[in-house]
Amino acid sequence: MFLLLLVVGTAVSRCLHDETQKSVTLLRPHLSQPAPSFRFSALALSGSRELQPLRIRTYSIRDPVSDGAWEPEGARMRGGPRALALAAARQAAQQLQGMLTVPPVQGPLLLSRDPAQYCHAVWGDPDAPNYHRCSLLNPGYQGESCLGAKIPDAHLRGYALWPEHGPPQLVQPDGPGVQDTDFLLYVWVAHTSKCRGEPSVIAYAACCQLDSEDRPLAGTIIYCAQHLSSPSLSHSDIVTVTLHELLHALGFSGQLFKKWRDCPSGPSVRENCSTRQQVTRRDEWGQLLLTTPAVSHSLARHLGVPGTSPGVPLEEEGPLSSHWEARLLQGSIMTATFDGARRTRLDPITLAAFEDSGWYQVNHSVAEELPWGQAGSGLEFGLVTTCGAGSSDFFCTGSGLGCHYLHLDKGSCSSDPMLEGCRMYKPLANGSECWKKENGFPPGAENPHGEIYHSQSRCFLANLTSHLLHEDETRHPSEIPHPMEAELTGRCYLHQCTERGVYEVRAEGTAWVQCLPGKAIQIPGYSGLLFCPRGRLCQTFKGTGAVTSPPVSLPPQDLLFQLSLQLAGPPGPSVGKEELDGLTEAVLQALVSRGNTSRCYFHSPSITTSLVFTVYMGKSPGCQGPSVGMLHRHLTLTLQQKPLEVHYGGASFTTRHIKLLVTLDHKPSVTHLALSTGLCLTLLILVGALGTMAYQKRATLLVAPSGPYSSPELQDTRGPVTGMREV
Repeated sequence: MFLLLLVVGTAVSRCLHDETQKSVTLLRPHLSQPAPSFRFSALALSGSRELQPLRIRTYSIRDPVSDGAWEPEGARMRGGPRALALAAARQAAQQLQGMLTVPPVQGPLLLSRDPAQYCHAVWGDPDAPNYHRCSLLNPGYQGESCLGAKIPDAHLRGYALWPEHGPPQLVQPDGPGVQDTDFLLYVWVAHTSKCRGEPSVIAYAACCQLDSEDRPLAGTIIYCAQHLSSPSLSHSDIVTVTLHELLHALGFSGQLFKKWRDCPSGPSVRENCSTRQQVTRRDEWGQLLLTTPAVSHSLARHLGVPGTSPGVPLEEEGPLSSHWEARLLQGSIMTATFDGARRTRLDPITLAAFEDSGWYQVNHSVAEELPWGQAGSGLEFGLVTTCGAGSSDFFCTGSGLGCHYLHLDKGSCSSDPMLEGCRMYKPLANGSECWKKENGFPPGAENPHGEIYHSQSRCFLANLTSHLLHEDETRHPSEIPHPMEAELTGRCYLHQCTERGVYEVRAEGTAWVQCLPGKAIQIPGYSGLLFCPRGRLCQTFKGTGAVTSPPVSLPPQDLLFQLSLQLAGPPGPSVGKEELDGLTEAVLQALVSRGNTSRCYFHSPSITTSLVFTVYMGKSPGCQGPSVGMLHRHLTLTLQQKPLEVHYGGASFTTRHIKLLVTLDHKPSVTHLALSTGLCLTLLILVGALGTMAYQKRATLLVAPSGPYSSPELQDTRGPVTGMREV
């Protein structure tokens, strides 16, 4: 469960994910001798081991009590909290599609029923042919639910009543299931007792069903209704919260760690997999660690330590934990508190955890750099015994004012229960955002420190002032404080990147001044100093369009393409200016997913009020993947064959046509480029068509005919099942 960090210094409520997951019975398919009157349902035992992007299907639960009251992903939503929740769930699911691949479920996905719920008694004679099959139904059985959300019968396997001898009596046949799906996410907006009891909780989720290899198949996310209408949360915030909860349901959970698998040959070869012998342990100081190989190596790389680390610390939440330790991985999407989408990263260590689960193959190129503690901090970083010793400038002492470590906000040096006494500059409750123009000074107001609030402004420790330059000259010089002695505090100034790790700054009324990382500089026209942080600004070219990332410089123009798409939306009022940022992010994410690549190729996305989306494409330093020209041609082809579909704010948008798709490469002529692109597109279309025919033929050969249904039973046990009795 993700918690909303309301104000600096406010006690943060405890996260309830572990007790929420503990309250849910995890169901697995019960495979047994098929009953001839049932239709066979292939669950997750696919014949093909080829990995494909994880297909997550979202369903909105309207009424958790009555059956059939669910709306499929394609249903039209008419605004309100449910529309916002479903739009956020779809966007988060789409983001994960480019991150995780799995052996796909073959045929429709059907969930299991719990025999302990529908069956009151089983046959107890071990010599009887129907031993341990259901002999008496539970008259109060109302169907299956997932975290209180009613699962439609259409998504469930059937069940039967068995005589002591002979064939079964069919009670409920299989539902049709859900096609082209590897994970079902039920979305429910409510005001539950948990929402009322923990007012800071935005949403919570749990996994409900597993496949035969224990990979999660279904879960529910519950949004606390009061937060979906809160002006303090943006659409990006809700999407980030959803992503956090969805990662819990997909396997990042203390209840599921013990089910992680060791698959030396990867998830596509299950015969070589076994349950991991050790996933977590406590070190000599009692700290709970996640100790699997990929996360241990990833943390070592993050901290600049050669080799591997002993493991990644987990938050102390009782015997189990489902979150990273905040002192060590502040800003990771899988810490227990939420501090806004701009300050949250889908980090490499979290992605490494999903690789260690054994259920997924991970696309590590989608990871966002985590600045907190990065490179050179060492294994001592984040310890309670060292955080107050001045060994790292990520932590602070006292209670002064400074800058949040991402330099997006001014901050106050403070702590919270998750930091356990360690202190950091936490964003102020109001008006601390340097990137918000509305926080700036009104026209004509005095601005002695030359601050600038702008989308490209960042927080710098400074004591700049213009007052002393026109001080009353009648004062004796000894009475005028020296400008260098004035207290340093967080101030907002404009910045721009000139290259990786190098930038310029500007104060009100001045020209650009080079800011050398690690140095203190003077600004012409002001007394005092401005300190240039090292290793914090202009470090990454990933996530250029995301509000969570600092601005970046573009690649050289001779390697740059421009892509512009005309969007067609629903009839009615146009998208307001305040919603354009969220729509821009949604279009960019859809474009990244379509290209199946990293965001580091895309720069400076924007959208006009007439819904023309523009983004520059260029391969930045450190960006892994195909050439930008190859990606450009791939997107050209796929966008012509299939329009881009974007869901935002309960509405659907499509690319009506490609308005502009030109290269800014000045070397080849436009005519030559057009001919080359046209020839490539023709060849790609031909190869794609042949590939589609071959795939369809191959798929036809792999699909098994329908057969008898495999009734859910209780096997591999010689005693009575809890909640049922033998007869």
